[in-house]
Amino acid sequence: MTAAGSKEINVTPLIDVLLVLLIIFLVMMPIMLRVESVALPSHSEDTVNDGVTVTLKLDADLSVGLDEGPMFPNHELAARLRPKLANAKAVFVDSVDAVPWSQVVAVVDTVRGVASDVSQPDVTVAIRLRPTD
Repeated sequence: MTAAGSKEINVTPLIDVLLVLLIIFLVMMPIMLRVESVALPSHSEDTVNDGVTVTLKLDADLSVGLDEGPMFPNHELAARLRPKLANAKAVFVDSVDAVPWSQVVAVVDTVRGVASDVSQPDVTVAIRLRPTD
């Protein structure tokens, strides 16, 4: 026998609402994910010989080295990189593990910005991670 004023909680509407929210979140997750596309240069010898490659070395103290040259502060990168990108086809950013990823992305953004300033928007930027010495 069930009484008209049952003291049990009806959980069916709660479960229905939770299932609807779950479906909404499952549909929205692929839309909310941001993907950064990375274009890597090919490893064939033809692409290396077609143009000049520039190598940037980013150390743990956030200093930058340009083509085996001396290390300099990160804020000087754009000024020193501008003459090198005039005929460059690829830029490699070598980073040690201790460098925060946000700084590596900032260096890549700086390279892309300088490349667009010197009318070289087709410069390929590749990131190489190296272990901490």
